[in-house]
This record gives sequence, C-alpha cells and structure tokens, in this order.
Amino acid sequence: MPVRPVLAGLVFLGLFLVAIIVGYVAGQAFLSPTTTTPRAVRPEPPQAGPPPAPPSSPLPGPQPIPQPGPRPAPEQQPVPSPAPAPVPVPPSTPAPRPAPAPETAPQPPGVLYRVQVGAYLRRENAEARAAELREKGFEAYINLSGGLYKVQVGAFADRDNAQRLADDLRGAGYEVLITP
Repeated sequence: MPVRPVLAGLVFLGLFLVAIIVGYVAGQAFLSPTTTTPRAVRPEPPQAGPPPAPPSSPLPGPQPIPQPGPRPAPEQQPVPSPAPAPVPVPPSTPAPRPAPAPETAPQPPGVLYRVQVGAYLRRENAEARAAELREKGFEAYINLSGGLYKVQVGAFADRDNAQRLADDLRGAGYEVLITP
C-alpha cells in the first residue's frame, strides 16, 4: 500500500505548484502598469518679478553665406570691440511713505467689548481670580459660557476703551484677551 502516500504527496505537490502559478499571475496583473489618461496640467501663473534686462550689446544678425568661388586673399573679419562697461547706477532710495493712520472699523451697534483675564473649569478658581482683581481695584465678574467660568472686567461699547483697560491689566501682570 505504499502507492497511496505517494499519490497523496503528488496531489499536494501539484496543488502547491498551481497555487504558486496562480499567485504569480495574479501578482503580475496587479503590479503591471496600467494605461491611464493623462491629467490636465495647469500652466503655472506668470511670476511677478523684475522684467528681464535688455541686452547690453546688439545680437548679431544672420550672416551671409559666402558663395564658393575663387578665393582672394583671406578676409579679415572685424574684431568686435568690447562692450562698454555698464555705468553704475546709484541705488535709489524709495521715498518714505507716510505712516498710515490707524483705521478704526465702525463699531457694530449693540456689541460690548470685555477684557477677559482668565477662563477656568472650576468655579472656585474663577472666584479666586475675580477676588484678586477686585482687591486691586478692578470690577471683575464671572461669566459662565461654553462650560468655562470666564473672569472678565468691563463692558465697553468702544474697543479703544477696552484696549486701555487691557493695557492697565497687562501692566499689573495679567495676561488678557479682549472679547466682543
């Protein structure tokens, strides 16, 4: 009965070889380059730079082709004279521009600007900061917004007034933010 193990071995070997061949063919199909339609290429926008400098010497034009014939004495071709040295141009200093006046955008009606000194997850921390500000003479209050206890000072219709208060608070050592 030694035929059965040999036959089973040959069947398994055949199946193994078939699997290898199928794997190779499938791999080649996936890895082979496929033809795709080329994508449209957008032209690059022209670069805004200084215009190219004009050539300092004229370009030689087409030269006539000599006709074959009797050659007299060799002609001397004119020796081009060296191009004149460029005249140095002193760098021009741009005229000083007047400083633009700070533009103040028109204030939308009903908008109040507040100076925020801190935002805390715990009310106790916000209360401590507000008490510290009140001791220094600032009218601090707490505003609950977005799950945060925001310690704020002032409510101004004009951003410039809020900016002055923010500068005072920065001078006292606080990091501040102006919020509408």
